[in-house]
Amino acid sequence: APSLDPPAGDVVLRVIVGDVLAADWTLAALEESVAFAEVDIGGDTQNGPRLLDVLEASGVEGWQTAEVIGMGEGRTFEVGLDITAEETDESWILDVTNRGTLKLAAEALARQQWVRDVGEIRIP
Repeated sequence: APSLDPPAGDVVLRVIVGDVLAADWTLAALEESVAFAEVDIGGDTQNGPRLLDVLEASGVEGWQTAEVIGMGEGRTFEVGLDITAEETDESWILDVTNRGTLKLAAEALARQQWVRDVGEIRIP
């Protein structure tokens, strides 16, 4: 794996394409650069930038697969969710949690597949 400099302290999301850092996002930068949306999933309102909009704002084009890396339940272990461009749509959202972290949620995903404390999106 490439060794990139660690992100600055206020970076909440890092987008990496191949071995290249495409974008480091702070919450403030996301709020300024990417439209936030509200998506109702199973009766819960998720509020934040859509995954596709974040990738586009990060300069990612023509991607096929990606890995969304965050923390699992209890936040003691890293989890990676492999996704494809084909399955991803407007309902995929990076919900801004009360703790100021991002959570990947989507209608197409079972709740136990939601990725909490998302820190990286890696595109091969």
